[in-house]
Amino acid sequence: MKDAEFKRKRKKAYALMAATGLRRSQRIPATYRLLWWLGIKKRPALFASFWSNLILLGGYYAVFWGWMMWFITWQSRGYSPLASVITALAAGLLFGLIMASILRRRRKAKCLPDWEQL
Repeated sequence: MKDAEFKRKRKKAYALMAATGLRRSQRIPATYRLLWWLGIKKRPALFASFWSNLILLGGYYAVFWGWMMWFITWQSRGYSPLASVITALAAGLLFGLIMASILRRRRKAKCLPDWEQL
């Protein structure tokens, strides 16, 4: 997708989401704003697929939450690195499932079109 087309679709998606009464924090999760700031063209969360949201948001959560927990508590309590990774992945999977479900329900409740229709 070309940069100009992506920006056009993203602008139209913003307008549609704002028109439905969604707050900025509900429209675009921080993870997506970070990706866009890095120059990665990713559909807004409400226009992305369930699996895409699950993997992106769950993976982001697993990495950062696991990293924080390792340095804050797990390392000092003697947790093994393998147990820490498994726990972080499980937490990321749970978080990803919850967020992807919330985003899918919100998209259906606000009757937002598919990304391709923008």
